[in-house]
Amino acid sequence: VKIIEADGASSDFEEFWRLMAETKERDEFRLHNKEYYRKMLEVDFIKLFLAEYKGEIIAGNIISFFGDTVTYIHGASGNKFRNVMAPYLLQWHAIKKAKKSGYKNYDFYGIDENKWPGVTRFKKGFSGEEIKYPGTYDLVFNKGLYGIYNILRNLRRRMVRRR
Repeated sequence: VKIIEADGASSDFEEFWRLMAETKERDEFRLHNKEYYRKMLEVDFIKLFLAEYKGEIIAGNIISFFGDTVTYIHGASGNKFRNVMAPYLLQWHAIKKAKKSGYKNYDFYGIDENKWPGVTRFKKGFSGEEIKYPGTYDLVFNKGLYGIYNILRNLRRRMVRRR
C-alpha cells in the first residue's frame, strides 16, 4: 500500500468522494454534501491522504494540522481490498508525520460505542488516551425560530437518508 499526500486536485477529490459514498452505504453513515468536503480541502492546514493498492485508490483520510494537534476529521474506504487494512496505514502515516513535524497531540476525534461501534473499535485499537469532552449544545435566543430550524433540519435529514 502506497500513501499519497494528495493535492486536493479534482481527480483526487473525486476518488475520495467515491470512497465516502461506499463507506456511507456500508456503514450507514450520514454524509455532508460534496461541496462541504471540497471546501474543507481549500484550507491550507487541512490535508487529504489517499491509500493506493495495485493502482487503485482504496482509502482516504482528511486530516487537520493545526496548533499543536493533528486531528483525523473524516475517513473513507472502499469495499475492494479491505483485507490489506489501508485505513490503519493511513493513520500511521499521519501519526508519523505529526511526530516528525513536532505536533504534540494526535486526535482521533470522537468515539461512540453505540452509534459507531466499528469506528470506535478501530480508533481504540491504537491504544491512545481517551479524553471526554462535554458535548455541543445550542444556546437558544428565540424559541420560535429555533423550533422552525429544528423542523427544517429534521426534514432535510430524512430527505437525505432516502437518497
